[in-house]
Amino acid sequence: MNTPAHAIVNLLLFGKNKRERHAVIIIIGALLPDLPMLLFYLQAKWRGLRELEIWRHAYFTDGWQALFDTFHSFPLLGLACLLAWWLKKPLWLLFFASMFVHSVFDFPLHHADAHHHFFPLSMWQFHSPVSYWDPQYYGRIVGAIELFTVLAGGAWLLRTGNALALKSGVGLILLLYLSAWGFFVLLWG
Repeated sequence: MNTPAHAIVNLLLFGKNKRERHAVIIIIGALLPDLPMLLFYLQAKWRGLRELEIWRHAYFTDGWQALFDTFHSFPLLGLACLLAWWLKKPLWLLFFASMFVHSVFDFPLHHADAHHHFFPLSMWQFHSPVSYWDPQYYGRIVGAIELFTVLAGGAWLLRTGNALALKSGVGLILLLYLSAWGFFVLLWG
């Protein structure tokens, strides 16, 4: 899924009480797993790499993959959730649970760019027959479903939400999401 889509989906999944009281924690937890990818992309552009070089070669270097995998690791995120629960830190538990849900949705939607979701225990990858972006693996269909889910879900959250942090967060996420779509259209046609 595109990064901002995770925030909308997670807000929808965590329920009204949690999203009204802790929208910021849910949003940050939903976005954080992809932060290393944003940092990777920015440094690659700063180094003057072309898009093709970035996404066909640099993205797959071992160091970057290890960092991406750390933030998408079921064992590590599960352990973080367990530790937060054991220490009776409900906000940390919510934060790590939001990261975990992000990874759960990434698992079936990545083909060639699949993460090692069981890192560091295993380097196995699930190369899904479905991709959230690649047209060779139903990316147009998945992208349309994602677009509808984010826009409809975001509109519903804006209409039914009461907390200012929730409404502001959803508005910002929708703006980021639509800006990302515009960027992708300009970049790749």
